[in-house]
Amino acid sequence: MKQIVLENLERITKEKILGKQFPTHVMYLELKAELGSQIGKALRELLNEGKIKAGNTLNDKFIELLK
Repeated sequence: MKQIVLENLERITKEKILGKQFPTHVMYLELKAELGSQIGKALRELLNEGKIKAGNTLNDKFIELLK
């Protein structure tokens, strides 16, 4: 599941870059719409492993890939 989350984060981020959308980070609701409610555990693991950064925005949470 973690690999699926990472792949979707990368795809959505690339789509935003190509579409010249800003900011390019992925909103939690966007990811949840793509993958369903099973992403919580995988996101926590990725955060603990230092592969993603997450935080709060005014309306939702964001997730950003760390390189």
